[in-house]
Amino acid sequence: MDDTDRDRDSPSASVPAGPEQEHRLTAEELAFLLRDPMLQAREAERAARSNRSRTERRAADPAYAERLRAGDRERQRRRRLRDSIGRPEPPEQPAVALPDLTQAQAAERLTDHLHRSASAQAAQLRARPDRIRLYAEAFVAYRTLSADGVRPTRGTLAALLKSRFGRSVTPSQVQKLRDHVEGFAAAGGPWAEMPASGAASGTVAARKRNGGKADTDGHAPRPFRP
Repeated sequence: MDDTDRDRDSPSASVPAGPEQEHRLTAEELAFLLRDPMLQAREAERAARSNRSRTERRAADPAYAERLRAGDRERQRRRRLRDSIGRPEPPEQPAVALPDLTQAQAAERLTDHLHRSASAQAAQLRARPDRIRLYAEAFVAYRTLSADGVRPTRGTLAALLKSRFGRSVTPSQVQKLRDHVEGFAAAGGPWAEMPASGAASGTVAARKRNGGKADTDGHAPRPFRP
């Protein structure tokens, strides 16, 4: 057998070279393209039934819905963690300045502010003393954690609400609480820092509205003790 015959019989000679070989489909791609159309339809129908069942159970079972949300949050956390690898740490956000008030004083200021507001939201909140108490607790927790001037994270705020006040809040709830505390501390809000004379007059008005004797000795609120 000469060299020509050996080249013709070798495996490499039987495989055509060129662009066709480069674009040859893999076994997985061939299997996908050659699937039975009926099988594809059954798989699509099964997936649709599974989605409907999950949606119905989520609406009927709050615990199941919370587990799904917790799973989504965990996946998002892991994705953010992967994306943050190699990136510089984001700068810490400054905390909103809060006045030196006790929990009772914070609730009193908020109540007085709501009584002076004619909005529908204020009317709803006036009828919910439990919400006012929750906001006052969030005020105390925020002020305690922001003593170093850094905005409290949702995790630390939720942990302090749990350990100090026995409040269990979800991440979305603690986010709203933090936003409300900072919103109430904006200019014109009940927890905006004001001169000592303004704070004293606000306390006097609140005490008069509640039918108690106004404290007119002009003392500033006692320092907050965490």
